[in-house]
Amino acid sequence: MAKEEIRKVLRQALLELKKEKGVGDFDMQEISFEHPENPDHGDYATNIAFVLAKRLGRNPREVADRIVSCTKYHVPRTTSIEKIEVAGSGFINFFLSPHWLEEQLLRSWKEKEKVGQNTSLKGKKIMVEYAHPNTHKEMHVGHMRTLITGEALARIFEACGARVFRANYQGDVGPHVAKAIWGIEKIFQERAIPWKQAQKLNVQEKARLLGEGYVRGNQEYEQQKDRIDELNRKLYERAKDTMSIYKKTRTWSLDYFDSIYKRFGTRFDKLYFESEVADRGKKIVLKDRGNIFQESNGAVIFEGEKYGLHTRVFITQDGHPTYEGKEMGLAPMQYKDFPFDLNIHVVASEQSAYFQVVFKALELIDEKFKGRECHLSMGMVQLVGKKMSSRTGVVITIDHLLSEIKTLLSRLIKNEGLTPAEQKRIQEIGAIAAVKYSMLRVDPKADVMFDLKSSVSLEGDSGPYLLYTYARCKSILRKAKFRISNVGFRSHKEHFSKEELDILRLAYRFEEIVREAAEKFEPNLICGFAFDLAQTYNTFYHSHSVLQAETKEKQEFRLLLTAAVAQVISNSLSLLGIQTLEKM
Repeated sequence: MAKEEIRKVLRQALLELKKEKGVGDFDMQEISFEHPENPDHGDYATNIAFVLAKRLGRNPREVADRIVSCTKYHVPRTTSIEKIEVAGSGFINFFLSPHWLEEQLLRSWKEKEKVGQNTSLKGKKIMVEYAHPNTHKEMHVGHMRTLITGEALARIFEACGARVFRANYQGDVGPHVAKAIWGIEKIFQERAIPWKQAQKLNVQEKARLLGEGYVRGNQEYEQQKDRIDELNRKLYERAKDTMSIYKKTRTWSLDYFDSIYKRFGTRFDKLYFESEVADRGKKIVLKDRGNIFQESNGAVIFEGEKYGLHTRVFITQDGHPTYEGKEMGLAPMQYKDFPFDLNIHVVASEQSAYFQVVFKALELIDEKFKGRECHLSMGMVQLVGKKMSSRTGVVITIDHLLSEIKTLLSRLIKNEGLTPAEQKRIQEIGAIAAVKYSMLRVDPKADVMFDLKSSVSLEGDSGPYLLYTYARCKSILRKAKFRISNVGFRSHKEHFSKEELDILRLAYRFEEIVREAAEKFEPNLICGFAFDLAQTYNTFYHSHSVLQAETKEKQEFRLLLTAAVAQVISNSLSLLGIQTLEKM
């Protein structure tokens, strides 16, 4: 990577400067590297002179000049660096060689799916826990963001060489289940629906019934509190008279979730359930009662105030483990299945205080969990012009949302020459791309305002726009029957047009972006990069002919440019969990 080569040159220059009074040891982590917005300022800019000048009590510009004078002895002949300049009050700008940039372009085309992969996380074992839908409810758009983000992170970590374990922890016991089953039984009685008939319904129909049952249970809870609470107790104790309906409806939920996971290109290495960790967690908490946990009014609590956190109940007065208590049983089970270096819980930000308490209790029980558990605090999802509440039944389900997006896409996509099956496939992949990209383009920690019309725009920052750009590239390559014979490298940038050079100065950054996205847990960085690359290519496309280039050499280079852009966009979308389309 060019960035690493620049760091190496600077380290060598600092060794020269260490001979001067006051420089001493220097931590390269203090140095920032940025890509200047103005290309006239180079491909990289660093603040090293400002950091060093503060230490030495000298002028940053003077220090920058001294650093640059030292670098000339350490820039190898075969390098990515063309020149180094001092700018402004002391920034040092690095310009990359056009010859090197073109080599990276050829590499991008030749390495195909491997482009962007690196070893920055090699040897690391990372568990990503995401999705977390509770059974006996329909999946709505709120669940969708953690599902999409978790899968994207898993793919990004894998691209950086990590071993990844995809986990999904789901609530299949508790008051919400009791309410849903109570409501389902009421609905079946009122509508005279026999169980044999219900079993013949399709996955989506069963899911809708569960959603109705949950809403009904919520509506009647205040009037039927004692009965629903008693049902909840029986479910926890696995009473025989409740297990038949529980198992059937639980299976309905899991089948429905599987259909969503398949549609979104997600798979899990293991599903974990509250029902299987509840007793484990309770035993662990009771074992440390009087030490880590304390009794309080018949309940067992964790006194979080001692650690600057909240005090929380881990076992209720009724003897049931709370969510916090169940987590004490979940973590050891997960670690046994996959001895992770890091377990990232992709969960909404409203659970931040909860996870702080849980993680502290875990590390007090077993020190190995210290520093291994991490909460990615996800922002909320809001649909422009719509409000949601699963308690009242005012929800936008994933199926409904995708159906609306498909309708919008059908009006935008050219259908000439496409079979009905091809049109259907384009609409499905386009809809998934629209949703995933809209969720992922925003920093995971920030809230998302999801707008249906913007999500399908073929001209804006959207998934379909990237699919359209990719399809455009592939169409050009098909028409040219593209084959690279012997691309002649040119080492002087005046041989490139501005639009060609803009692509060269952007495309090589892909691996760097993938690394950064993995380090920061921010798939949005890949979205931003892919969109910039697509825009830059389309600007080139509207300014220059590819198939009718002035010379054979220019045509072959522009075809290479097109092929490399298509490959990098494809790899970017793959990391985001989005399929590509050859035609659109």
